Amino acid sequence: MYKTLLRPCMIFVPLLLGQLFPQAHVLGKAPFHCIKYALILMLFLTFLKLEFREMRLKREHFMVVSVNILLGIVPFFLLKTLFPAHPDLAKAAFYVGITPTAAAAPAVVSFLNGRTGFALTGFLLSYLVISLALFLFLPVVSGKLSLSFLFQIFLTLSQIVFLPCLLAFLVRKLFPAAKALPGKCALFTFSLWSFTLFLMSATAKMHFIRHPNEPLGELFYMAVLSAVLCFMSFFLGGKLARKKYARESSQILGQKNTSFTMFLALQFANPLVAIGPIFYIVCHNSWNAVQMFLYDLHRRKRAQRMLKAEEKEDSHV
Repeated sequence: MYKTLLRPCMIFVPLLLGQLFPQAHVLGKAPFHCIKYALILMLFLTFLKLEFREMRLKREHFMVVSVNILLGIVPFFLLKTLFPAHPDLAKAAFYVGITPTAAAAPAVVSFLNGRTGFALTGFLLSYLVISLALFLFLPVVSGKLSLSFLFQIFLTLSQIVFLPCLLAFLVRKLFPAAKALPGKCALFTFSLWSFTLFLMSATAKMHFIRHPNEPLGELFYMAVLSAVLCFMSFFLGGKLARKKYARESSQILGQKNTSFTMFLALQFANPLVAIGPIFYIVCHNSWNAVQMFLYDLHRRKRAQRMLKAEEKEDSHV
């Protein structure tokens, strides 16, 4: 019972605490940079546990990562054209849609009795390809087409993606036993993620304190937009893949590392835009909970049917 409630609590409690203690937003900025360092550490631990021998590229991986990028670009240009007076809505759609696969996606795939290696491959590919896509599209979305801005994007992506990946590779080479470390630190990693949610929520709250005239209707549209993008991600991931990879493709496209794009939104947009990925957290975790519940229910019913069949067979003997 307590384990069932732990995950929702570690999502919603930090979001609530951030609203109660907006002063904590300073921890995410200089000189602390807690959000950036938490992201680096979380990705380092994720890359550290990757089993490269399980990874095999399939055509679905390229389809999923292509759709992942399109889910950021198409809604951005569409909303920018249809609602030019609401640029933050278009930017929020971009940051939500283009978010790469969450580190927890392979674990959920494993729970659903799917192909973990397929999910791991999708996770790694999405980070590599989407990081390059962000380097190209962030200047367009931000409206800052300059060499200095491009260098700032390159520096940010290098710090939070390529640095932890390189460090993890070196540590694995020097200390092979270190790949077991993430499994022992699972609760710590989840707590670190909860801490980033707390700081993001505090930063968003402070934004509204400093901008009391910010239209609240924008928040409603962002919530609806996040829900629509969440549905499209899970749906398209499953539909575009071959049947045997449908569950895994749906998961790696739908379950996104929104902490990553929330941080980028704070860096290159504003806290209002960063609220879009926060809404997505609620959406994709709610769907994950439903999936797990339905799968667990199906598994229990199947076990009961098998038990009844065995009892019936024994009664005939």
